[in-house]
Amino acid sequence: MSIDDVRAGELAPRLDALIDAELLVPVRSSSGSSPDVGQVGADAFRHGTDDGGERFIAAFSSPSVLAEYGPPGSDSVRMRARDLFERADAAKERVVVDPGAPTQIEIAAGVLPFLAAGIDPNRPDALRARRPLGNLPTLEAPDQVPEPFGRELLAALHDLPQVERAWLLRAGTSWTAGVQLKPDALLEEFDAVRNRLHAVATDHLGSRQLLAVTDLRAPVLRDMYDATAAPFYVRRGERKSIFGRIFGD
Repeated sequence: MSIDDVRAGELAPRLDALIDAELLVPVRSSSGSSPDVGQVGADAFRHGTDDGGERFIAAFSSPSVLAEYGPPGSDSVRMRARDLFERADAAKERVVVDPGAPTQIEIAAGVLPFLAAGIDPNRPDALRARRPLGNLPTLEAPDQVPEPFGRELLAALHDLPQVERAWLLRAGTSWTAGVQLKPDALLEEFDAVRNRLHAVATDHLGSRQLLAVTDLRAPVLRDMYDATAAPFYVRRGERKSIFGRIFGD
């Protein structure tokens, strides 16, 4: 089978391969020049339209793919993929890389914050974190936290030095703990936090299934939890005096 016989998307790369990539993004000009990427906003990017009539920001993985599948004669900017994903996320638009090519890959709007943050959205912790974007019931602040579950959860969080803050919210008939780790925390450190909190849920709620533990590394997720209620737990070193909050001391 020749490359011409391969359908669009059949040779799509993994999403995590895009995190450190550079992309060519067509823009709304045909001057033959390459504009300053710092001066180009999302509204200047050229858009494509899928079979359902839905628009997307188009980007291309190489000059040859842009020449073959991109808009003829269009200027383009070369930019870090993560920068594009951040701008697309802010504009609430999805991205399609190499549209029409065998390497075509569609990136849903809900995945953009993870890629922009350098997180593979298909790794296990990110898959769990993605659930609040649409598959979990609405997050709600609890009227009260049952004891001794609340007390034991606080104790567990205090014993986990990689945790900076944590939120405890209702999600339908269950609970969800959103966890903000230190910036340099590794995947296995989140796994340790999740396992410890699940053990507390098993002991005091009767099942680990009644507590979803979410990594809030992606700002969009952290904002969702923080907009619903104040943190349930804040590590002591994170608290500032009123003067520190005002003057940044």
